[in-house]
Amino acid sequence: MSPSFTHILNPFVCPPDSEHGIASRVTYASLTHALEHAKAAGLAVEINAIVKPGDETAVCPPARLVARLARTVQDIRPLKPVRPLPLIGDILQAGAASSNASHMVFTNMDIAVRPDFYVQLAALITQRFDDATPFIVYRRNIPARYTDPGQLPAMYAEPGERAYGFDCFVFPRALLNNLDLGTSCVGAAHFDYLMFMALDAASGFRIQRVGDLPLTFHLGNDIAWSGQIDYIEHNLNEALSAIARMRARHAVPDDSPFARLERGHFRPNARLDSVWLRKLKRLPGVAPIALHAKRWLGRSH
Repeated sequence: MSPSFTHILNPFVCPPDSEHGIASRVTYASLTHALEHAKAAGLAVEINAIVKPGDETAVCPPARLVARLARTVQDIRPLKPVRPLPLIGDILQAGAASSNASHMVFTNMDIAVRPDFYVQLAALITQRFDDATPFIVYRRNIPARYTDPGQLPAMYAEPGERAYGFDCFVFPRALLNNLDLGTSCVGAAHFDYLMFMALDAASGFRIQRVGDLPLTFHLGNDIAWSGQIDYIEHNLNEALSAIARMRARHAVPDDSPFARLERGHFRPNARLDSVWLRKLKRLPGVAPIALHAKRWLGRSH
């Protein structure tokens, strides 16, 4: 039997001419093409939008509004500047609540897809992996000069540069209730790394990465969220707590993606020197300088 997909999105209202506004229009147009290809191939795909109250107008076809979120990170902990960012666990649970699909897909709103996106995901599940294996797909960054969905053919033709962040997750629906994501929020660093590790643990340390297929792309390489120190700190603390809980429940292999990411990403961020560096970034003017430096270096986190 072919895999079926519920693709979960979290749209939000933003100025039409902003980077997010442009990216969202491109994303919706690309999903329309991908959905048409999936239907032609006989694949069952639904695209579910989960929003905060007030963001309903951000939902466009082919997505359909299926739920409004009842809380944000501000209900968990007051953070500044005040941004009512949704919790990734709430988004996934609401998006999958009415789903009968075999697999969930989660992508950020600024991630566009190629026409054969769902067809290739199905092929990865049936031919490269198996129906119990979660995986992520690395995106390509293409030039930010594209601003109109009518330019999609040219965007598809761009080879782009592979980026190593986690912004496209594909996983069996059966794993969802076993994910420990704490109260980490989208829109700030670390939630994606935690989600990767949680999927690895929930699947028996089987998660895979797909870097050889250009299935998704992003306009430019914006990393504006790295300036939101309160939110980064919140997500880091939530991730460290979740990692400790998962280690208490699972025998984590030393060579697993879980263990490697813990050693390479979370432990360094928990060191005292990293803590003091983040405190330094709270000083007036320091965070923007660090953000510009990261942009110059081309880093995504």
